[in-house]
Parts: sequence; structure tokens; C-alpha cells
Amino acid sequence: MRFKKQSPLVLALFVLVKSLMGGSPGPDTLSVVTTIFPLNEFSEFILADKGKATLLIPPGADVHTWQPRVSDILRLSSADLLIQVGAGLEPWIPELIKSAASPKLRTLAVADSLSLEKHWDEEEGETGLDPHIWLDFGLDMKIADLIAAELGRIDPSNSTFFEARASDLKAKLHELDTAYFQGLSRCATRTFVIAGHAAFGYLARRYALEQLALSGLSPDAETLPSRLMAAIEGGKEFKIRAVFTEANASPRMAEVLAKELRLSVLVLHPAANLNKREWESGRSFFDIMEENLRNLRRGLGCE
Repeated sequence: MRFKKQSPLVLALFVLVKSLMGGSPGPDTLSVVTTIFPLNEFSEFILADKGKATLLIPPGADVHTWQPRVSDILRLSSADLLIQVGAGLEPWIPELIKSAASPKLRTLAVADSLSLEKHWDEEEGETGLDPHIWLDFGLDMKIADLIAAELGRIDPSNSTFFEARASDLKAKLHELDTAYFQGLSRCATRTFVIAGHAAFGYLARRYALEQLALSGLSPDAETLPSRLMAAIEGGKEFKIRAVFTEANASPRMAEVLAKELRLSVLVLHPAANLNKREWESGRSFFDIMEENLRNLRRGLGCE
């Protein structure tokens, strides 16, 4: 990924504004920048009134392919902490950090401290680590601790506060996790077909489900005819009740599959980002995951 070439005037203004912004904020005004929606919501919760967390990518943008602008470099240059997933999810991060050139900026790649699942795709010859860790609520509880610990290193005077807030967040995540375990314990089938990329592998593994996706880890990968046929055959074999499409993505392939299998189309939300309408409505990560659970129960025929 390369940044778009900027004019000398734009770069000069960037340097001037950065210098005028001057020193770092005090520990009571921590500035945290995050790369995806769940990390932003978790950070906001743990920070409470001790600082502010902002999402780097705009509503509707794809975290895999988004390209930063000069204004994003400026925002990052005045931040205390950048929280990212890592594991290749945000390929533009290294150049962005280099461009921000901030000696005070700390970075936290949460995937570096977690045990990730390896992904192998025979159809596309794709191998690597699955970065969609936020869809495993057990891992989210660990992420809460990682965020609190990093905030405590920046602001030691409030480390106990951050730990307590992380504990409260983990309690909410545990409640959500329990709802999934109970809600998906007795289902007519444990296989779901997602007419999109393989974003739900962690969720599937945690609750003993099987994900059949039309493409691999990258949302930009084209659907191969062989994968489409495999999904049709798998749908019949496992007697699936519905075909799932990704929220904020084209439902075309899901509709093709659903027509072939004579099923309805339901939505699963990866929750890496929200569209503008969702942002404006104040929709939360927990709202999205609760809706996902309702759709999974309906699509899997759960009691």
C-alpha cells in the first residue's frame, strides 16, 4: 500500500499544524486511536472519562483495503496509543506509523499476544493466520485485559481504574458468550453457509459449528465456481435451513445460493466496521452480536 503523493504545500501545512499542536496531552486526557469497531468500543468502555478513543477508518470503509490520508497521519501523530488487530489485517499500518513519526506513540497489536488459528484454503491455495479474533468472545476477554494493561503503562495513576473497567467489560462479554453457548447448544444442523469471505471461523470453532464460505480470508477474493458448487452440495448434505450473507456486502451470491437450495437469506455481521446509518444510530458491538445470534438460531434450526 502506498499513500497518495501529496503536494509540497499540503505536506508543509501538515508539518506546521503538527508543530502547533505541540506537546502530548496529560494522563487524564489519553488519546487512543483504533483500527476496527470492536477495539474502539472496548477502548471507550475501559477509558470511560479518562480519555477518548476514536476509530481510524471512516464508516463503511473496509479495514483490509482502506488507505490513510494526510489528516489521518495528523490524527495519529497526536495520539498516545494505536490499537490494531495485527496478523495482517491492516497492511497499511507500518507506513502509517512511519509517516506519523511520533516519538510518544505506543502501539498495541492484540493478535501478537493471542493464540491464532491457522487458515488453509485448498481452493485458493491460501494459508495464513485468521485475524478475525474479535468474533471469539473468549479472546475478546483477553483483549480487554491487554488494552487495560497498555493504558495502565501509559497512565500508571489510573491502572487500577482501567483494570476494574476491563473486569466490567469481561463480565458483559461473558454474559454474551454464555448466551451463545446456550442458544446454539441444540440445533438441527451445525453447519452454516456464508456467501462471503471466511470471517466467522473463530465464532464457528468456539460454538462447535462449521463454516462453509464462498471465499477465503480476504473479502476481495472472487468466488470460484468449484466453491459455489461445494456450498450447494454441502447445503444439501447438511440440510441447512438458510443461506447467510455478510452485512454491508452485496447479497447477490447469497441470493443465487438461496434460490438453488430454495432457502431464505439471513444476515451475519462481521462487525469490523459499521456503515454510516449504523454509526448514527449508536449501534453497539453487543447489539450486532445479539442479532447475529438470533439469525444463527433461526438459520440452524435451534430450539
